[in-house]
Amino acid sequence: MMCKKLPIFFFMVVCIFTFGISFASASDFSISNVSGTKHGILHKGRNFVVKAAKFGATGNGTDQTRALQSALNYLERVGGGKLVLGKGTFLLSLAKSIHDKACIIIPAGVTIEGSGMGATILKRISNERKQNGILLVNKGYDTKGGYTAAGNITLRDFTITDGDVTSKPRTYGDLIALGHANNVLVERVQSLNHDQHFVDICGSRNVTVRDSISNNLQDTYGTATIQIDRAKNLGIWGLLLDGTNPQYVAIENNKITSMSEMVLQLGHDQSAVENLNVVSNVITGTKTVKGQNAIGKDVDTSILKANIKNNQIKLNNANSIGINLVTDTANRLDNISISSNVITGKMRTATFIDSAVSSTSFGDVLYSLLIDLSSGMKVLY
Repeated sequence: MMCKKLPIFFFMVVCIFTFGISFASASDFSISNVSGTKHGILHKGRNFVVKAAKFGATGNGTDQTRALQSALNYLERVGGGKLVLGKGTFLLSLAKSIHDKACIIIPAGVTIEGSGMGATILKRISNERKQNGILLVNKGYDTKGGYTAAGNITLRDFTITDGDVTSKPRTYGDLIALGHANNVLVERVQSLNHDQHFVDICGSRNVTVRDSISNNLQDTYGTATIQIDRAKNLGIWGLLLDGTNPQYVAIENNKITSMSEMVLQLGHDQSAVENLNVVSNVITGTKTVKGQNAIGKDVDTSILKANIKNNQIKLNNANSIGINLVTDTANRLDNISISSNVITGKMRTATFIDSAVSSTSFGDVLYSLLIDLSSGMKVLY
């Protein structure tokens, strides 16, 4: 009996020994298994948590581009996972990037998680401030059409910035750009100055930006804090131009202070945006010498179903507009609900809607035209 059981015993020992070596190897790189989350990001393959410091990204105020990209590339090889950034400042550059238009390329199925807003800072390297380029972008945004570029991505718990205010900002390049993506969550991210946009949602769907804080003092044209547009013409720097429109976008519970002429740009460059939720945001327009639109869109765009609700808007110029949805005769506004928003301060109009005849199904909309609230008055609708 002992002789018959002996081979089985040795087989079990070999298996345990082999498993032990594999586990030890993983432990050397501070990797552990993690489970998937609601926002999709860790749905398949072997999913790991990786500390960026193990790849040399220590946040010591030097260029961390190559180290961060190496960590992200590792996660892509193992099928997805979470990259954890420690405290400190991580400088990013095009000079050391694998891409000619973006500093960091994010693969599918990845979370980038910092140690908190203000604790982990991603910052454009100062000598590239005038150079066009994106800080973070999903992989394949420039080569894959539809919603087939890298998705199932989560970004959370860090600060991201272009740097100090400058008189000569870049012409192209967002802090976070999403092109042809499906299923992306940006939460608890603080953005400071951005030469273009904090988040550019371009030809993507199922995108949520929530619980984030933005404070932009860069007063230049076209610096909307969040821009939603199609994959065409004036989209992300380097984008594949296949005309894909954005769908199912939620902008919720963010606090935004901005000098931008339009703070939330819900439609851009002849786009047709479907299924928007713009809910419970606090928006402060700080420009005093020129009018601002807190929530608006380009006239050559359509919005097909939107809920704009419970937003608090404060404006500081008599030519400003709280919610500005103007559409030319070639476009339309369908199934739009605007309700329970509070708009205060100096403005020309709280809510302005001028739509083409084809527009239908407006719900809970109050037209409030030519209102100038100079001190402490309030519009509630």
